[in-house]
Amino acid sequence: MSNLLKRIIVGITLGALIIISLIIDNPILLFIINLIWIALATNEFLRILSLKQIFFNRFFIIGLNLAFPTIFYFSGPPALYLILPACVLLYALFKREQYYLIVPYGVFILFYLGFLPSHLLFLKFWIKEQNLSSFVVLFPVLFTWINDTAAYGVGSAIGRHKLAVKISPNKTIEGFVGSIIISVVFSIFYLNAFFPNISLILLIIIGIILSVGAQIGDLVESGFKREVGVKDSSQALPGHGGFLDRIDSLLFTIPIFYYFLIYFIV
Repeated sequence: MSNLLKRIIVGITLGALIIISLIIDNPILLFIINLIWIALATNEFLRILSLKQIFFNRFFIIGLNLAFPTIFYFSGPPALYLILPACVLLYALFKREQYYLIVPYGVFILFYLGFLPSHLLFLKFWIKEQNLSSFVVLFPVLFTWINDTAAYGVGSAIGRHKLAVKISPNKTIEGFVGSIIISVVFSIFYLNAFFPNISLILLIIIGIILSVGAQIGDLVESGFKREVGVKDSSQALPGHGGFLDRIDSLLFTIPIFYYFLIYFIV
């Protein structure tokens, strides 16, 4: 089987699974997928940190990250979230070694791969409570896929000027601008179908900010990979790299859209 065929099969399978979990009424499938994705992505990020000689107990950190969606799904008191960074501090105290690295990196991991991806569940539950269409949940996911594809396509076709050569040498300014334009058009047509009273200016702003957020999300992960000299977070997904590689942009676009939705749209 060729690499291209593997890439297509894996992409279609993952895409279909994500779409189904987002639009069905029962959120348990999405909760399970959220847990799996957080666990695998956290494990890959810890592998990247280990190449920088920064070591954590994998089971401990993954367990803390899984607590974010679990507390929310079972309607636990919000105060429980405050215990998680406190656990990192206690872990650093008992470990003693690399305290000055364990604390900031540990808290960053909780935010980056615990709190941010949990917004997928936050978004799903909030939309269900508001009796909005389940297809609204799909928006940031479809947006991110289109944005990434547009950036790659436009950049490959006419890209000449590098965007961040030291972090991601393949990214171009032309691809970045092209992705914004295409993503804004997608935002206008998609969201207007569900929220016809939204102003055009707001839709344009949403498209621009989400597109920039997607690029930042990709660059954040690329920066860590670049520093340790690896191309992908893992080879778990043939032709697609690792699980973290597939959600790096979503880690930013989903929370941004969630807060835009609850504070500016609805």
